[in-house]
Amino acid sequence: MESSRKQSSTALAEALEGWLGDPEVESNALSFAGALALDERDELPSAGIDQVRAFGFNRYFVPERLGGDLRAAEDILMLTRVIARRDMNVAVSESTQVWMMLAWIGGDAEQQEKYAATVLRGGVVPCLAYSEPGHGADLAANRFTAAPDGDQYVLSGEKWPINRGRTSTHVVLLGITGDEHTPAKRQQSMFLVDRSQVISGEVTGVPRVPTYGLRGCDISGVAFDNARVDTSARLGAEGEGLELALRGLLITRTFCTGLSLGTGDTMLRTVADFLSGRILYDGPANEIPYVTESLANAYLSLLVAECESLVAMRGLHLYTEQFSIWGNLAKVQVARLVDTNSKVLARTLGARYFLRAAEHVGTFQKMLRDGAVVSVFDGSEPVCLDSLALQLPALAKAHGHDGDTDWRPLYDLRAELPAFAPHRVSVFGRGRDATFASLPALIDRLAELAPSEGLDEDRLAVLRGQATELQGELAALLARVNEIRRSTAGQSSPARAGTSTKSTDPRLIRVAEELGSLHAKVAAFGVWLFNRDHLDGFFADGEWLRAALARRQVHQYEVGDLEQATAQRLFTRMNEQRADHEFFSVRPVRMAEPGARETGRDDEESTTAA
Repeated sequence: MESSRKQSSTALAEALEGWLGDPEVESNALSFAGALALDERDELPSAGIDQVRAFGFNRYFVPERLGGDLRAAEDILMLTRVIARRDMNVAVSESTQVWMMLAWIGGDAEQQEKYAATVLRGGVVPCLAYSEPGHGADLAANRFTAAPDGDQYVLSGEKWPINRGRTSTHVVLLGITGDEHTPAKRQQSMFLVDRSQVISGEVTGVPRVPTYGLRGCDISGVAFDNARVDTSARLGAEGEGLELALRGLLITRTFCTGLSLGTGDTMLRTVADFLSGRILYDGPANEIPYVTESLANAYLSLLVAECESLVAMRGLHLYTEQFSIWGNLAKVQVARLVDTNSKVLARTLGARYFLRAAEHVGTFQKMLRDGAVVSVFDGSEPVCLDSLALQLPALAKAHGHDGDTDWRPLYDLRAELPAFAPHRVSVFGRGRDATFASLPALIDRLAELAPSEGLDEDRLAVLRGQATELQGELAALLARVNEIRRSTAGQSSPARAGTSTKSTDPRLIRVAEELGSLHAKVAAFGVWLFNRDHLDGFFADGEWLRAALARRQVHQYEVGDLEQATAQRLFTRMNEQRADHEFFSVRPVRMAEPGARETGRDDEESTTAA
């Protein structure tokens, strides 16, 4: 497809929607029925992957300065969201191209040009090979070796479990280049290995493993046996591997939110569609108050998840150096919002959530299984929370020392952004977080807001009170961080059994969890304040925001929490966007038209897609 550069991210998403067609049309390569059939057979969805590639998906992983179309981080979010709502197997298989970003972060000019040209030619399938069978997330314990030998390295060892381990064309890996005298943090280096350019030795795939979800994906491994590669395969300096790995993960964790938004949309849409046509007790099942409120709450969670994701994408442009905290917060909280929805929707759907056949709403159970992986990969939730917990003292120390800043670029969805520069990401952001830093200015802006149609003085007063509570909650959480530190100061180590060197205080993990919820609330608050003048009445009147801020933890809700009028308003809005074939979103983003055929494939290919 012709390059779509210069389009807004929403227009780009709509273009891909049109290219892929309506997923309810079985003959389309990325149809729900086709995805289910392939999943049952544990098959990689090759036709769907080909259709995504034909759109030029690869071009959005290469910066404009290197000839690609990567203009805005939000482009990747929206494109991933469009694909994930159809089939996570395709989204996860093709989005591995994001790992080529390690070249933009740690590569020299020559490497960047070389790999940009490679990606733009198409057909590149990178895999991220950090994990090893015996070490999991403990990357410092890796044993894979990369022995220097003249102008080559000799790679030996096995990486597992790896997405695209067997079928990758390129492997991003960590290998030990140091010796016993090298500090542990400088033992490993990073390599981007083109498998076709291995000089000698062997690189082989390790067999696939059965998985709970993503049954069509190549979850396997890759083994190197004395495989020689040129020194130009190394990214960054020797010993920089772990640091580069962490910097890359902080960006890719942020992009994971697109996968959650895509699966979350389809889960809610599938259940809402089914229950609107299901007649129980003489009426549509979605009119049962319990069902109405459950759907309304799930819709509200998706709006909050979208706000957190959009602000994070804008933050990648504006405050890239701060993502050692931000990237973890966004990944954990958006996944929690969607995962909580999945449990509520399964309960609301009833027995059918357990049925796999397409005619029994089988798409829901597939999305439920596939979507669950987001909280696991690119650093599981405990890993992300541990990283956050370790940075809480710095966050507590840095908070309140921010200068005057114009926060419009961060929250106004129309504001222009500087170029996305991933190389600026830092492994330690010194406790800074722009979202939390903006809260006092947001409160001041709200104080100046006058009542208007749909936003009367009473609701305005409630919102002002809730905003002040956010500030109080943040201060209390940061105070807890200092209390926990004081309570353990001077102690050699907690009385623990065993020999593990991982000793993060669980109380700090709990604070990190609560900060994630608070972060999403502030993001939603900021998006509302800076966009209510150009979005519609539902968004502008702030009833949805009031309901979101009223939740104790923003991803948690119980039946009976919502006032009936609020539940009905959210439920009606959700149904309007469903009927209008729009994403569940704070702004209008159109999906493919009902019955739309995909673009670019002939009829014979289309009829055999599934």
